[in-house]
Amino acid sequence: MPPSPDRILVLGGGLAGLQAALHLADAGHRPVLLEAAKQLGGRARSWFDTACAEELDNGPHLLMGAYTHTLRLLTRLGSRPYLLEERTPRFTFWDPTHGWQPLVCPDWPAPWHLLAALARFTPLARRDIWNALRLCPPLLQTGHAHQQRLEQQSVSQWLQHHRQSDALCQRVWYPLCLATLNEPAGSANAALFATVLRKLFLGNRHAVRPLLPTRPLAQLFALPAQRAIQQAGGEIHCQCRVQGMEFVGQTLVAVHTNQGSWHTPRAVIAALPHTALHRLLPASCAERPTIHLQDAPIVSVHLTYPHPASLPVAMVGLPGATSQWLLDRNRLRAREEEPLPQQGRFSAVLSGAYREQHWPAAQLIAHVHQDLLGLLPALAPHRPCAARVIKERHATFAAWPGSSAARPDCQTPWRNLWLAGDWTRTGLPATLEGACHSGLLAAQKILDFLGHER
Repeated sequence: MPPSPDRILVLGGGLAGLQAALHLADAGHRPVLLEAAKQLGGRARSWFDTACAEELDNGPHLLMGAYTHTLRLLTRLGSRPYLLEERTPRFTFWDPTHGWQPLVCPDWPAPWHLLAALARFTPLARRDIWNALRLCPPLLQTGHAHQQRLEQQSVSQWLQHHRQSDALCQRVWYPLCLATLNEPAGSANAALFATVLRKLFLGNRHAVRPLLPTRPLAQLFALPAQRAIQQAGGEIHCQCRVQGMEFVGQTLVAVHTNQGSWHTPRAVIAALPHTALHRLLPASCAERPTIHLQDAPIVSVHLTYPHPASLPVAMVGLPGATSQWLLDRNRLRAREEEPLPQQGRFSAVLSGAYREQHWPAAQLIAHVHQDLLGLLPALAPHRPCAARVIKERHATFAAWPGSSAARPDCQTPWRNLWLAGDWTRTGLPATLEGACHSGLLAAQKILDFLGHER
C-alpha cells in the first residue's frame, strides 16, 4: 500500500469502527477502514445459514428507545424503519405458575410509567411497587464518591441494600441486569446497572420502549454503513488483519497488515477487540493503557420446526428457564403481503452463559425445545428439523464489580491514536449503544485534534 500521510485509519469494522468511519466521512474526510474478517459488522453480523436455510444473526439483539446514538445511526443509514416498535412499551413474560404476563408501561412521565406498569404486573404485590420507588433517590445521586461506592458493589448487594423484594428482583431487576450487562446480578457491576436504570426509567418516557430488528443485522448495520462510507469518499478493506503497530516516541508511525503497511497516518482509531489491541501496543511504554478485562459469553440457539407454529408476541421472557428470552423469527421477519412460513422458527438467547457455553449443542437444543413446549404444547409431536447453536465466548467484557478501572479512555499516550469499542470507558455496558457512543467519541476527538492542527 502506498504511503498515506493525509489519511485517517480506522482499525476494525464492528459497530464502533463503522460509526467512527461514517462520522469522519460525513465530516469531509476520507477514512480507510481495515477489517480482518470477510465481512463487516463484528458481533452485530449475520450470514446465510445452510442448516436453517435463512440468514441468521450472530445473536438476537434488542434495542431500546434510550439507544439515542444507535437510533441516529440507523436513521442516517435509512434502516430505522426496519425496527419493530410498539406504540406502548410492552414486555411479555411467561412461567408455568402465572402463565402469560404483560408488563405494559403507559404513556406517562417517568418514573410513574414504570410504577404503573409494575402495579399491573401479575407476579408482584402492592408493596413491591413502593420498593421500586425507593430506588429513585439513589439513582439520582451521580457524584464521583457515590459512583465509586457503587463500582465496588454487585447488583444483588445494591438491590438488597435498598430493600428490593425477592419477587421484584427475580421478576424484573435480575432479568434486566442479565440482559443489559450480560452478567448475573450476583457478580454484576452495580454502577453500570444504576446507569441502565437511570437511562431507561428516569429519562425520556420513550426510553424504555423495546425495538426489535425485522431484518438481519447485516442489512440493518454493516451493508448500509459500507455503502454510506464509500459514497462519502471512504475506503474499506476486508480480510485485512492488523499484525503490528510501529511507534516512534509519542507518534504511531505505521500500521502493518497482511495486505501491506500504512505509513505516517495522520490519525488512527483502534476499534479492535481488547485482546487484540493488548498484543499490538508496545509493552515498553510506561503510560500504556491498562487493559485487564475478562470476557463474558452469550449463547444463541436457532431452531426450525416442520410444523407451523407461532408465539403470540415477537419476544417473550422466561424467568428461571434456560432460554432467558425467546424470539419468534416468523413474527420478526413477516411482511404484510406475505403469509407466515409453514415452519416454526424460533431463537433463544442465553446471556451470561458461563455454564451453558460448555454444553454440547444437542443439550442446548434439547433445553430450548423443552422451554418452547411450555409455551406451545402443540409442538410436542415434533422435533426441530434444523438447528444452529452459536457460542460467542467473547461476546462482551465481564461487567464485574471494579471492572471500570480496567476500561481505558478513548485518549491514549500517543498523539495520533484513539481507542473505540464497547469495552472502552463509556460509562455504559457492552451494548450496541455503548459501541456507537465510543465510535462517535473517538471520531469527534480526531476532528477536534485536526482542527487544532490547523
